[in-house]
Amino acid sequence: MENNQKEDDTEEVNDTQEDPPAYTIEELLIRELDVFKLGLLRDAKPPFLMRYSEESGRGLIATRNIKTGEIIMEETPAVWGPKAKGACCLECGLELHKLSSFHFCNLCHLHFCSEECCAAHPRPECVEMQKLHIKTNSLEYLGKLTLVIVVLRCLLLPETAPQNWARIRLLQDHLENSKETKLKKLNQKFLVNFLRDIGLDKNQINNKEIHRVCGILDSNAFESSTLDGVESRALFPLSALANSSCLPNLTHVTRKDRTMVMVATRDIQEGQELFI
Repeated sequence: MENNQKEDDTEEVNDTQEDPPAYTIEELLIRELDVFKLGLLRDAKPPFLMRYSEESGRGLIATRNIKTGEIIMEETPAVWGPKAKGACCLECGLELHKLSSFHFCNLCHLHFCSEECCAAHPRPECVEMQKLHIKTNSLEYLGKLTLVIVVLRCLLLPETAPQNWARIRLLQDHLENSKETKLKKLNQKFLVNFLRDIGLDKNQINNKEIHRVCGILDSNAFESSTLDGVESRALFPLSALANSSCLPNLTHVTRKDRTMVMVATRDIQEGQELFI
């Protein structure tokens, strides 16, 4: 009986120590694409797959012939924020020049141009922002908060919008190419220190993670401007996988609801790569 028991115990140990399944690059890309597609309409069937090459890394390859003018995909932003030189509404991006013109959220103290914009900012974001020490006493301070808001929103996504964080975290940050650069030093001196000043806990989000988010934004963010001149910055993770080229076959437009639409600018044959 003792010998049998030892054999059974050995078998149980072997069962629990099995190596995890190994995936090919193609299988990993399929899994990643499923995550990236969380930003598309639920029934969307994009006419492309992801493919990896040593020369250009990940890219998008047409799975069928695509006609000029055809919509390739419609993607919602994983994160959005205004891009302005001064203080502006954190919901619509309207720039304001007087402290008295702003409307502040009574709970999280973020600044907006109106009660309507204040009411539109997501409840999960408001809850997380309440944990920080956000001030409302100077236009200069609001300007600094405006400058870092996209990075801050990215860092809070694991709590405010986990699916959007899953989309973003798969993007490349290219930090290996930015060691000790002027931009990284500037981010450390201003952005990281400002986030610490408002109470972002380094035990929960360390400096490396902040720089990683900055790298993701610098490498992948899209910038747009409305007819009124309101500029914004956003991450559309799946759209960002289309490699750039001096001879693109795609163009993109951003709708009022912030959805990015990718459109073919010429006929694309099955098997060709999609470029912006």
